[in-house]
Amino acid sequence: MVSNLTATGLKIAVAAAALLALALVGNAEEKNAVRAPEKQVSSGGRMVGVSSVCYPQYTPMKKMEEYIDAAALDKPDIILLTESCMQNVPRSASVEEKNAQADPLPTPGPITQFLSRKAKQHNTYIIASYCRKDSRDRGRYNSAVLLDRQGQLVGCYDKVFPTIGEMEGGIIPGRKAVVFDTDFGRIGAMICFDLNFPELAAEYKEQGAELICFLSAFRGGKMVPALAMKNQCFIASAVPAENGVIVDPLGRTLAESSQYARIIFARINLDSQIVHIDSNVDRVRRMKEKYGPLVKVETASPEAVYFISSLHPEKTVRDMMREFEIETLDAYLDRARGVRLNHLPPED
Repeated sequence: MVSNLTATGLKIAVAAAALLALALVGNAEEKNAVRAPEKQVSSGGRMVGVSSVCYPQYTPMKKMEEYIDAAALDKPDIILLTESCMQNVPRSASVEEKNAQADPLPTPGPITQFLSRKAKQHNTYIIASYCRKDSRDRGRYNSAVLLDRQGQLVGCYDKVFPTIGEMEGGIIPGRKAVVFDTDFGRIGAMICFDLNFPELAAEYKEQGAELICFLSAFRGGKMVPALAMKNQCFIASAVPAENGVIVDPLGRTLAESSQYARIIFARINLDSQIVHIDSNVDRVRRMKEKYGPLVKVETASPEAVYFISSLHPEKTVRDMMREFEIETLDAYLDRARGVRLNHLPPED
């Protein structure tokens, strides 16, 4: 009897153990199962990769090639180089000597040919500042030269405000701001001393520059984010060492060079707008409720503005704003000016 009971108990115990093992295996399989990935939201916007090379102005061409190749590792849409890159002309040199060092354009000289080759190699735009001599009027300019992804010359911006020393040394000032239409957006350029003149920045805003490339021998400091906020645009700077920056329209630093990191990169979304908070809280809330992750809304409380960016594959930020009757900051300020005029009392 005891033997039979013992045998029966053993059978029951074995069966229970087997059931427990199956349960544990089932739980383990559930935990370790490879689940189908959740559906990802299609991303849109106008994303642009920006690289800035912040090395000394007079870097030899062979060394600059290494820097450009390093910057290209991030697959940028545009690479910035500093003012007077690859040109080393002593201040004491004569005007004739300085003219001899200048790169001829529109017929490309050695610097332009080099940059053209690198732009085509890396399928990127390159913008760089160097002295050029115009083959038509023989004048010498401090210019920002833009090459496209095929290495073709897009155009030049001639420094509108050279220093007094530059002009006394033979540099001819440019006449106006120049905006270039690229395959990713509208860009402008400013060179060094230009940063001190708000009228030039105003021209770029009037022409709709979405990204300003600041190629400089001096860093610019707080003037750079201040200009980005004033113009409501992105600014990227290329300077000889530390403090080269990429900043957004709120003046926030997205990347900054240092003594340890001379090449910087940031990806920016040019499909964005600044909107005043006044009268827009409910509109922006409803827009966000409808489009969810396809619209990015950032609140800058001290400045009382929203920074709105589209990530929609088909709708721009302007499309969304029109749908909810949200006006840009500039439109709102212009409307406020008009209302003010209507409320002014008659002059005596």
